[in-house]
Amino acid sequence: MLSKYKAIFFDVGGTLLRVEPSVGDVYATYARPFGFQGSAEELNQLFQKEWANLGGIESLGKKSGEQAERDFWKRLVSQVFEHSGGLKNFENYFEIIYGAFARKDHWHVFDDVISSDLLRKLKQSGVTLGVVSNWDSRLHTILESTDLAGYFDFILASSEIGSAKPDKRIFLEAIRRSGVSSKEVCHIGDDIRADIQGANSVGIEAILIDRNKKYKKDGFTTVSCFQELL
Repeated sequence: MLSKYKAIFFDVGGTLLRVEPSVGDVYATYARPFGFQGSAEELNQLFQKEWANLGGIESLGKKSGEQAERDFWKRLVSQVFEHSGGLKNFENYFEIIYGAFARKDHWHVFDDVISSDLLRKLKQSGVTLGVVSNWDSRLHTILESTDLAGYFDFILASSEIGSAKPDKRIFLEAIRRSGVSSKEVCHIGDDIRADIQGANSVGIEAILIDRNKKYKKDGFTTVSCFQELL
């Protein structure tokens, strides 16, 4: 399926990695010493709600740099816990949780990414591999700690360049770094708007990874696991 491409870009969250065990579980574990008595499921729901209210990492727009990233996450985490009356010494809690999500402990490489051995096979075939992800600068550390960074020729985190998918600029930068034309590129991701429509807007073909089969096949290529990409 991928043999005709000279460069392949990958999304990260929901495509290569997922939070382990869940955002709510991680938040709750570290929040107990700070007075939180609610449930992980409650925090999962609140996280999704506040993420949507803020507009996700895309809300940073053209802002870039670690301070902008930290301000975004501090506001988000604070709003999540405001629903339960806040936390004791929130500043200290935020530093702990911000660091926790930069570590391998809370990230899981999808089993099919490992068992398919796709990244190694593509790398050996000489294809240029890149990451195009709506993420902050911790992405580099996370990919290194999960042993994925070595497969990629470049890693683009949206907050570092001030452009988040589906914005064209992050894809155009990826094309520039790959050194090939858009017609020779494929992008693989799990979000129709950010990954499929975003890539298509600059002439890049895209494949949707839909492990839970929640989308209807509607005019674009869809796979349910990495083995189907071989």
